[in-house]
Amino acid sequence: MTALSPSAVAAGLGLPDGLSPWLEELERVGPPAGGVPLPRGEDAARLLGRLRVAGPDAAAIAGALPDPDGSPELWWLLERSYQQLRSVIGDPDAMVWPPSLPSALDAAGRCFWVFVLMALAGDVRRWHGEQGIPDEVSWSTLADLGRHVARYRRRHGVTGLDSQGWLGLHSRGGLYELGRLQFNPYRLRTGMAGPLFWYEGGEAAARGPGFQPGDPVLGVHVPEGAPLAPERCDESFLAARSFFPRHLPARAGRVATCTSWLLDEQLAGHLPAASNILRFQRRFELVPGARDDDDGVFWFVFDRPVSALDELRPRTTLEHALVRHVREGGHWRLRTGWLEL
Repeated sequence: MTALSPSAVAAGLGLPDGLSPWLEELERVGPPAGGVPLPRGEDAARLLGRLRVAGPDAAAIAGALPDPDGSPELWWLLERSYQQLRSVIGDPDAMVWPPSLPSALDAAGRCFWVFVLMALAGDVRRWHGEQGIPDEVSWSTLADLGRHVARYRRRHGVTGLDSQGWLGLHSRGGLYELGRLQFNPYRLRTGMAGPLFWYEGGEAAARGPGFQPGDPVLGVHVPEGAPLAPERCDESFLAARSFFPRHLPARAGRVATCTSWLLDEQLAGHLPAASNILRFQRRFELVPGARDDDDGVFWFVFDRPVSALDELRPRTTLEHALVRHVREGGHWRLRTGWLEL
């Protein structure tokens, strides 16, 4: 097969000029020496099941898997994207920003990063094993893919993935699902998923180790799914206290941060004091500062932007509260909080 150039790949796939720097970077990366371990047939179905991709999405992904003869330009992208992400496994601070492909590529474009993450799964699991990370944690972490594929279907009505930047954090060893909550180790005020707000100057210094720029801390994330039950959260925080010192000691910290609308203290005026959300809030000490984020909240809860307010049919106490507050002219805000493990 004739070697392809970035310009030939762009022309063959109809990629916009804005992706040229990415293509040039992929050319420098080059293909993997041993090829791309992309499973097919029963192996693909089995892997997708472990990644909690189910039903029509699993069938659509399996049916769209590319091959080097039928889709040479897409395969060129797949080889090099796989190699690029494989090269940063174990480096959670790596700055890799995978772009989305044009919608004109249909299922192959919408599912492209699913293919890459499927190919990477074995490499990530081997690295997890080298760190002594239990299989249960490894698979639960990688299975966040299924959650995001399901969300894409709810929002767009078809199979795809548009959160590859977030899931790239999992694939390079930068995030772990420990029960109900997810944790990503990072250096304070640097890297992905850092706190939106933090203490300045003397105030940070007065709080001592764990609060200074560059200190290792854990980001706390609440994936959609099961209720935010206090006992489940207790289990997650307890697991985090031992998991990181045992498996990733260089990244272990005594402080955990969370930036989320779930910490917006305005929720206390709308929810009962015993609600799971308010009990979660009370674990954290809030950092000064707030940012309006109505769209982020509505996308997370309703899979719709706030502009679709009149189309929503709230059901739960939380959903009614979110809608009512905005109808009354209020805004939901992102807040940052911290706790000691």
